[in-house]
Amino acid sequence: MRILVINVGSTSLKYAILDPDSQIRNEHGIFDRLGQPDGDAANAIDAVEKLFRRLVNAPFDAIGYRVVHGGDCFQQPTLVSGPNLERLGKLDQLAPLHNPPARRVIEYVWQNRASTPQYMVFDTSFFAALPPVAYRYAIPDSWLEQHHIRRYGAHGTSHEYLMERASSYFADRDLDPMQLRLITLHLGGGASAAAIRGNRPIDTSMGLTPMEGLVMGTRCGDIDPGIILYMLRNTPRTADDIDRILNKESGLLGLCGESDIRRVLERVHSQEPSAMLAIDIYVRRIQKTIGSYFALLGGLDVLVFSAGVGENSPEIRSRVVESLGCFGCKIDSEINQSPLFDNGIADITSPFNDPNAPRILVIKTDEELAIARKVALAR
Repeated sequence: MRILVINVGSTSLKYAILDPDSQIRNEHGIFDRLGQPDGDAANAIDAVEKLFRRLVNAPFDAIGYRVVHGGDCFQQPTLVSGPNLERLGKLDQLAPLHNPPARRVIEYVWQNRASTPQYMVFDTSFFAALPPVAYRYAIPDSWLEQHHIRRYGAHGTSHEYLMERASSYFADRDLDPMQLRLITLHLGGGASAAAIRGNRPIDTSMGLTPMEGLVMGTRCGDIDPGIILYMLRNTPRTADDIDRILNKESGLLGLCGESDIRRVLERVHSQEPSAMLAIDIYVRRIQKTIGSYFALLGGLDVLVFSAGVGENSPEIRSRVVESLGCFGCKIDSEINQSPLFDNGIADITSPFNDPNAPRILVIKTDEELAIARKVALAR
């Protein structure tokens, strides 16, 4: 079976045609910097039109879409239909950078290729299993019951894939995969963490929306909600202004004027104060999250780095682990600089570490493969 996976981001559209069993990719690529002067397409619809022209001679049996937020409506891979698209449209505000462009692409393709089976796979579905102690906010019950305000998480497709790969990695080693205590870090333009025990999530850093939690490229992560009220009451800014600023003009961009962590690190090496502070804040938030998850898990067996930054930035990995020695986390600095990947996994744990201390892995995430597998099971 060949599945076309379409992954629409805020400024990109990634795609792949792959067999979920053999993992063979027949086609794959990306349309990047959508809407920008030097971009590959004017917008997501333009990108998907170019995609199908590119794939005119590439057959596939079904389509799977990555959708960031499914709210409490969608907790499983879901067949694309008119009613389901209408329900999906009501969730736009919960993931304003990702859900609207993804929905527009799904609607466009569904209308033009209705004969092809099409499924939506939701990043939030993995965290539907969170216990109430993790997903409830300390707010009135009516807010949950009437407005469905709770922690939904995001990047769940990636975190679940990382969990499965880590469990498989240790299946023939010295750790029982069903007893593993994991912290998975998906560090890219968006960033999130998850605490996982016994192959089930027990906490995650993103909340009602993907804005909560870690510092990201343009998103603020955790802030005092009183800041929003203060700005609304004391400035002429509207709710839409605040939404735009916190989602698109904050994070690393707000701290130092640059959202690409590679360029921020270049400026750090030039001793630029704003970049140095931005990286310190970025790393500190990750360390605080790891520390809290260590307590919730009652210890730690495996720490996983993944996604664009987690997989490709030895400096960020080193900075994050630097203060975790009290938990027994130590990396081999030489291996960390050039990880030796075996089937997408590299162990960068110091060989001089206590054998009972946490292992530190870099795992190449593969959301497209994870989505293709879920679509194949759903058919």
